[in-house]
Amino acid sequence: MTRFRLLLSAATLMALASCGYATRLPNTATMPPGALHTNGDIDVRSLNIAAYDFGRHMQDPAQAADAIAALDYMGGKLNTSPRWTTSMPALWRAQMLESRKIIRAYVGISPDAPSQAVVDTMLNLAQAYRANDQAAVQTLLATPIFTVPPAEVQAKLADIPVNPTVNNATTHADAYAFSFTVPG
Repeated sequence: MTRFRLLLSAATLMALASCGYATRLPNTATMPPGALHTNGDIDVRSLNIAAYDFGRHMQDPAQAADAIAALDYMGGKLNTSPRWTTSMPALWRAQMLESRKIIRAYVGISPDAPSQAVVDTMLNLAQAYRANDQAAVQTLLATPIFTVPPAEVQAKLADIPVNPTVNNATTHADAYAFSFTVPG
């Protein structure tokens, strides 16, 4: 009888999974070594950058590109890494994914763009802006992750207002991560 119940449970789970009840994990990028000017904990650094930068009106395109890379990366990472899924409240993780959508929509990044393409493009864009390499900036602004013309993306990166939803999500996630980095 116990064996029958076990088989019935397994069959039910497989049937539910095949009907679309399976949870789909969000697309998640990886950060290259040394990204965001750190050789330490890239997750905590990304949360720090996102919380600080999305908590104020950004008018520096290089800084905005770094913040978008950090947000896009952590939006996925918080929802796929056991480090975060087993400890951070689900509401805050969901808010980070929603924030990723909000910022992508504002800047003109496709909602279907792979997170790795967004992170790589934004990190390279930040570097090109800092180097004042206008040819590289224009090439990167023309990549297929964007759904609007390069001039519009450039204007948005130079003027990202405070969004209360994004500010709330990044601040909560960063404060939670900070509690694990403080000694004692």
